[in-house]
Amino acid sequence: MRGGIRIGSISGIPIYTDALFLFIIVLLASESSRVDYAKLSPSFSLGYGAITALLFFLSIAFNKTAHALMAKSKGLEIKSIDISFIGGTTTLPEAKDPLSTFSIAISAPATSLALSAIGFTTIWLLSGIETLTGNIEDIRTIWTIIAVKFAQVNLIIGLFSLIPALPLEGGHILKAAIWQITGDRYAGIRWAAKVGQFLGALVISGGILILILLRDFVGLFFILFGWFLFGSAGGYLYLNNLQQALLDINAEFTMTRDFRLVDAEISLREFADKFLLMEDKDANPIYIASANGRDRGLVTTEGIRHIDSNEWTSKSLVSLVKPLDEIDTIELKDTLATIVNLLEQKQLRYVIVRSTVGSVAGVIDRSDVMKALDGKLKWRIPAEYLKQIKLDGKFPANFRLVEICEQLNN
Repeated sequence: MRGGIRIGSISGIPIYTDALFLFIIVLLASESSRVDYAKLSPSFSLGYGAITALLFFLSIAFNKTAHALMAKSKGLEIKSIDISFIGGTTTLPEAKDPLSTFSIAISAPATSLALSAIGFTTIWLLSGIETLTGNIEDIRTIWTIIAVKFAQVNLIIGLFSLIPALPLEGGHILKAAIWQITGDRYAGIRWAAKVGQFLGALVISGGILILILLRDFVGLFFILFGWFLFGSAGGYLYLNNLQQALLDINAEFTMTRDFRLVDAEISLREFADKFLLMEDKDANPIYIASANGRDRGLVTTEGIRHIDSNEWTSKSLVSLVKPLDEIDTIELKDTLATIVNLLEQKQLRYVIVRSTVGSVAGVIDRSDVMKALDGKLKWRIPAEYLKQIKLDGKFPANFRLVEICEQLNN
């Protein structure tokens, strides 16, 4: 949580919250003291309100902490636990199997329901105390109110998070179940996300009806929540489709023949006159040297600058050739995820694709990757934008390709 307030750590995981949420907690303490405890204990009402607000904060914190600790126990790297106004998140990658996904997802609502059970047990124990009088009875009533609120809020959090729709924990549980049945993680995400979109649309519709028919502004809350649910589920669906495309599309589908074959035996002078001097200064063409029907390697054109021009006639192009075995290449069946990682980790302008016999089959740059995804996912990226990506040699940050591909290959 950038700009968040660090409030501690557990098992080496930093815990953050934000100023807005702390402000909400203060308001909750003030309102609770006024409404619930002012008549029963005028002198200490603010203290009881603070306890109620603190228990609300801890209810959310325990929920998220359980989620993070379970994920860590399954071998996932947890960067932080973020507790915010809308409930907070735990930053973690995708689990590797459906059982781990289920265990991580169920840990949070199970914790909340367990805390709710503790609250209701406390209420039962307090109710079993013999009837008291005076201030002692008021204190029992106050702690019963605190226990009721603690039990209720955890029951709501627990049951609410079990709704089987992404991004809620119940959606992850549904995803794990479908993954276990079908053996396809992406099918699980797809179905859970679609359920999330359906429920989101249903909640929005209900909110609109409440506003129109009952003229109750609580309908606005339902509309906002439904919009959040629909949008978040759509985000999961987008990510799911992108991940599938990155794993399904291979180099053979993506590559182009945007390179030039040149005779490795020609002189540097001939190469310069016929190719280098004839190229547009911004073209940056790729040259592959070939001799006797075999591709010898990549021509490193910048190397000609270090050779005296008087030697260009006597030296052949071979002096500029870097053998294919000495450069980073990929195979026809390598996925886009592998290609993106190679381009980024080695900071390459392009990568060469080798055929099954070891020759150059094609080349792939970042614009080729985006074009392949565009064809698969129907993004309709403008040609000018693709051209700019090629010139810049960078993936657009808003697509998150680099981050997603790193996770897919971990």
